[in-house]
Amino acid sequence: MAKNRQKAEMTQLGLYGLAPFVFAASALWLSPAVVPQHIALNFQQIALVYGAVIVAYLAGAGAGATLNPGQKLQESFIPGQLITLVSFAAIIPDSVFYLGDAWRHFIIAILLGYLLLRDLAAVSAGVFPKWYGALRLRLTFWAVISLLLIMSRLLLWGYY
Repeated sequence: MAKNRQKAEMTQLGLYGLAPFVFAASALWLSPAVVPQHIALNFQQIALVYGAVIVAYLAGAGAGATLNPGQKLQESFIPGQLITLVSFAAIIPDSVFYLGDAWRHFIIAILLGYLLLRDLAAVSAGVFPKWYGALRLRLTFWAVISLLLIMSRLLLWGYY
């Protein structure tokens, strides 16, 4: 019973967690007809920072799983630390070094994809439950689709 509740809670929270990505993509594509462009650009910044937070969270969850004494994967902490640093670099303002907005979202999408592969390997090894792999696959798919929509709109506007 507890596992079903955990699965239901994680599914619900995961779906709610997609909202910033979906809202940003919608705002950008509804701009300037429905949403002013400056507001849509604020939403894409929110999605970018939120994406970096999600990447850091997922990297940390994987690191936490490796601390389990009975864990079956021999993964180093270094990839998770590097992933977190790269996601942080993706949100550093342009005044430090130039990286266009569309490329920043691309970095977050790549990191989400890598973390998905890592988590699917952990599911296969029995570290995470099978339902978690299916959930991560669906959530990552929709997050990356939203990021691709954000990137495409930014590229059309010349924000590379």
